[in-house]
Amino acid sequence: MEKNKLKVVYYVNQFFGQEGGEERADMEFLVKEGPIGPGLALKKILGEEGDVVATVMCGDNYFAENIDKAAEQGIKLIAPHNPDLFFAGPAFEAGRYGMACGAICKIVQERLGIPAVTGMFEENPGVDLYRKELFIIKTERTTARMVENLSDMVKLAFKLVSKEIGSRLVSGENIGRPEEDGYFPRGIVLNEYTEKTAAERSVDMMLAKIKKEPFITEAEVPELQTQQSPPPIKNLSSSEIALISDGGLVPKGNPDGFRTRINTVWAMYDFESIFTEGSSSTNCEVAHSGYYANAILENPNRLVPVDVMRDFEKEGIIGKLEPIFYSTTGNAGIQTRCKEIGEEMGEQLKKRGVDGAILTST
Repeated sequence: MEKNKLKVVYYVNQFFGQEGGEERADMEFLVKEGPIGPGLALKKILGEEGDVVATVMCGDNYFAENIDKAAEQGIKLIAPHNPDLFFAGPAFEAGRYGMACGAICKIVQERLGIPAVTGMFEENPGVDLYRKELFIIKTERTTARMVENLSDMVKLAFKLVSKEIGSRLVSGENIGRPEEDGYFPRGIVLNEYTEKTAAERSVDMMLAKIKKEPFITEAEVPELQTQQSPPPIKNLSSSEIALISDGGLVPKGNPDGFRTRINTVWAMYDFESIFTEGSSSTNCEVAHSGYYANAILENPNRLVPVDVMRDFEKEGIIGKLEPIFYSTTGNAGIQTRCKEIGEEMGEQLKKRGVDGAILTST
């Protein structure tokens, strides 16, 4: 490798690393010299400016289920290569892959102080989770434009490389607006000189909107989805009701690995594992960092009111209490993943023949 070339390390999942499909999703880290899979295209795009010295890969399930641990394992394998640039993905629409790309780029950027760039489709949960900390190039839903997406990642990364001799630190002085360089907005507002006042620019944008002419807004308003309310339950006394909570209540040991914030998983738990006579913190815990949980640990019924619902069942107010409760952690959640969790829970409720559910929060 020529002396003046930038050293690049590249991260891919097991599929793009040519190690297999879902049957290898639990694969732990592997490192191979040189480019693998899409890394061959990346090497070509880098040209004389850089060279892919190593490809790091890991299974989607393994990384997604052990995010913090996996990120630490990954950085230990990446650091010895002393890279100048780091790329991951692009992950497109693949949620687990996106989470891994975001986590590995974040730790590389923090620990090694070098540019780390990835790419994702806008609905990938990794976008909302890491967009404020990383440069994430916008991609299509599928791999149809893989080479073009990689090219955009490289162009952005080259702008991030410090021009100072002997330095590998992130610079970013040449970075343009998100719409100019194709990355997701990071919520960072910078001062800049302009020929027109804010009032003049506002009038120009309003007139352009009225005339249906193109314009670029200076303040994007998030699009929030509206949900249609289901029909009311006609007869509670003959209905089966379930309990759902986003308060992070789990059996002792947190067997499903709930995260205390930005959680992406949910689980179903039998009442008997937590709600027994005299139940307390000896058989449950709270995986949630958004509230003071001591009162819940003293009596989990304060969060998931099983005791009251059992009384309603005895009194005939409801027909039956579903013997399983549905649990997740809603602290600083990713909107797209929260929607998916709701849909997944809803499908499970339908399969079990449940008529309605009560959602309790913190």
